[in-house]
Amino acid sequence: MKTLSLDQLRQIYTGRVTNWKQVGGADARIVLYSRENSSGTYVYFKDNVLKGDDYAATAQTLPGTAAVVNAVSKDANGIGYGGAAYAQGVREVAVSRDGKGAGIAPSLKTIQDGSYPITRYLFFYTRTKPSGKAKGFIDWVLSAQGQSVASEVGYFPVH
Repeated sequence: MKTLSLDQLRQIYTGRVTNWKQVGGADARIVLYSRENSSGTYVYFKDNVLKGDDYAATAQTLPGTAAVVNAVSKDANGIGYGGAAYAQGVREVAVSRDGKGAGIAPSLKTIQDGSYPITRYLFFYTRTKPSGKAKGFIDWVLSAQGQSVASEVGYFPVH
């Protein structure tokens, strides 16, 4: 599949759609790969794509995005999700918000302008206003050098 809607992803990951033919693909069973329930990515996907529904019992949970990507890269009928930095050897699927328009592929532009519908930010949380080494680290991460490192490893920089 080159494009799926958010609703199709929800239907797939909740087990209501189990064959690629149901969403315009080949007649083949869909193999689901997911993150573990302790993952922030898992929670984000459940809240924002599944709308709080439970994952299908057939979803294979893996310990990290690298493991999900590895599994999908070896499974022609597999589908998974995870952080952009790990998308090596797999095809990224364009996602349509409503199923009516063209899907939006993940890219620096579509992440930063908010048009790609499955985007989550990563946050630092501190108990008090950052100071000392914690503030220095946060300032470095947000600096041009820190954002360059984020880009080099495959993440999208802060806009």
